[in-house]
Amino acid sequence: MPPKAPYLIDTTLRDGEQAAGVVFALSEKLQIARELDALGLPELEVGIPAMGASERAHIRMIAASGLQCKILTWGRATVEDLRAAMGSGADGFHFSLPASELHQRIWKKDAAWVFKTMESISRIAADHFEYFTIGAQDASRADNDFLKLFMHAAQSLGAKRIRYADTTGRLNPLQTQQVIQNLRSHADIEIEFHGHNDLGMATANSVTALLAGADCASVTVNGLGERAGNAPLEEVATALLCSSRIDLGLDISRLASLSDLVAHASDRRLKWDKPVTGKGSFTHESGIHCSGQMQDKSSYEVLKPEAVGHTRPPHVIGRHSSCRALIEAAAQLGWQLEQCQAEQLLPQVRETATQLGRALEQNELRQIFHTLNIKKAS
Repeated sequence: MPPKAPYLIDTTLRDGEQAAGVVFALSEKLQIARELDALGLPELEVGIPAMGASERAHIRMIAASGLQCKILTWGRATVEDLRAAMGSGADGFHFSLPASELHQRIWKKDAAWVFKTMESISRIAADHFEYFTIGAQDASRADNDFLKLFMHAAQSLGAKRIRYADTTGRLNPLQTQQVIQNLRSHADIEIEFHGHNDLGMATANSVTALLAGADCASVTVNGLGERAGNAPLEEVATALLCSSRIDLGLDISRLASLSDLVAHASDRRLKWDKPVTGKGSFTHESGIHCSGQMQDKSSYEVLKPEAVGHTRPPHVIGRHSSCRALIEAAAQLGWQLEQCQAEQLLPQVRETATQLGRALEQNELRQIFHTLNIKKAS
């Protein structure tokens, strides 16, 4: 039997909203959930029922909104959190246990408590939910032999999968590959990789984990999450597609609008050149790059902006521009610029950009063309 295709679990409405200062209104949660469902994600983790009645009401509204995807909730490994989730209408329940000795010490627990609690919570969860999953919190600092026992115990108790959490984002891709391959060889239960971005490696680690044998990865839109955030959905999905030819079956043309939606709802402005969905991530100014792009867009692009729902931006005209880019920019603005005119004009454009400390705006280019009596295109 061929291996199953990997999949993503979105946790924007749970781990994403845990980003400091972020609060989603119910209307925003519903809109985000609908967009994630339309994107084609098979599962959403949407909240923490134990937070209170309003949180449970929000989860029930999402679960009752007619989505095609599965709805998962998160909880601590307590009967109280489990019972809070029972009335949420969610399909599944995820509970987290401390895997590293450090986290066990912090919470004044030990390995024996972990396995005893896993068993007691699993038996109740199995009777009340379509499926349940178990998180190995701080797994990237846990003992490998302990993790193997953790996996086998979870599998024997009927868990759908275990979540390997790189809670502090400490792993690098080589370490991620080694640990996932090692765990994959010791149990048949599904493995989910949950990467944080403290050192900027969450995307690389999530992609590596899936290539190394993990069944799925949990992600958030824009990488929203605690501290430096989580693995960004849009980056992991397109990295798999473009670097490894793994198509997750998602409608990636919706990524740009989804990214904007979450940026607005979270009040976290996107970095201009953020990979995949930043408005400047497909913008070129360098003469060499622009010339290459005018011949073949793939010369300096692995992903077309239109593929993720962006409108292709015009070339930026500034200090690094070429005559060819200047001629194209003039044509787009309605002026017919000859090669000899471009050669004469380019030094002025570069000098102006240097003085301004930025590229020229379209109205500034229009003024230059008008002042120099450049012929209007017919």
